[in-house]
Amino acid sequence: MPAPKSKLPRLSPSRINTFLGCAMKYRFQYVESVPGLPSEAMVRGSFVHRVLELLLSRERDARTIDASRDDFETAKQEFLIRDDFRLLLLDDADEAAFWESSRECLRSYYRIERPTDANIVELEKWVTTPLGEFEIGGFIDRLERDAQGLVVSDYKTSRPKPAHFSTDNFRQLTYYALMCETQLKETPHSVRVYYLGGGKDEFSRDQRVVSQAVTPTTLNEVRDTARRVFGNIASAESIGEFSTNVTKLCEWCDYKEWCPAHGGDAGRAREEGAARVNIRRREAGLPVTP
Repeated sequence: MPAPKSKLPRLSPSRINTFLGCAMKYRFQYVESVPGLPSEAMVRGSFVHRVLELLLSRERDARTIDASRDDFETAKQEFLIRDDFRLLLLDDADEAAFWESSRECLRSYYRIERPTDANIVELEKWVTTPLGEFEIGGFIDRLERDAQGLVVSDYKTSRPKPAHFSTDNFRQLTYYALMCETQLKETPHSVRVYYLGGGKDEFSRDQRVVSQAVTPTTLNEVRDTARRVFGNIASAESIGEFSTNVTKLCEWCDYKEWCPAHGGDAGRAREEGAARVNIRRREAGLPVTP
């Protein structure tokens, strides 16, 4: 669903995290909007999120195994006609593997939670908060309530990470906690990540479900970070200079070939990216984009 329009400049938690990771990637992705191709991991994540959204939107006593099978099929029919799925160009064997890996993520969900136990407050909830001359905003995948109060949660279809390696995920969710504090007048007591990747017997529930407390300190940290990033983005845009950050993550970056740090020509990114996407769109039987 589209985000509501705003009178203020807006940053999402994902935009903030992208800029913190690499300002040049932020330029490619958000300033120039360089077209990119979807990955199986991205589409699988979206698909699993959709199935769980359908399941947990039901009344608690209606979240049965049969219902989850129906929701899987409903989501599957939606995705079969989506551009991002079609652009994967999966053959029959790869498509079967895609659905099976998605089922395994959902099996992992059932191993760590009974859907009837989930006390869902709202799914895909839009939240926002102003921070002076700009605002932060985004959709919460899952807002739930436990015995201690509100919890901001998200699913990851990757393999579990220990809590101390989940810093980026926790920080991103803490922005949503800050927005809840402003918009709902209630501060979530924690943020939580459900890791659904990996094999059946590889990880315990404690490894798959990791949480971090929301405190005045963590809220102040993300508030200050958002303000600093907004200022840094404005400065970078005004002078047209976005710094690079060379790390091992560059190997998985969609924009590496155009990155100056790797000998690329940033000025060619949008044109070449669009051409590449349109070639794939033709192969998938989709109309090309201007």
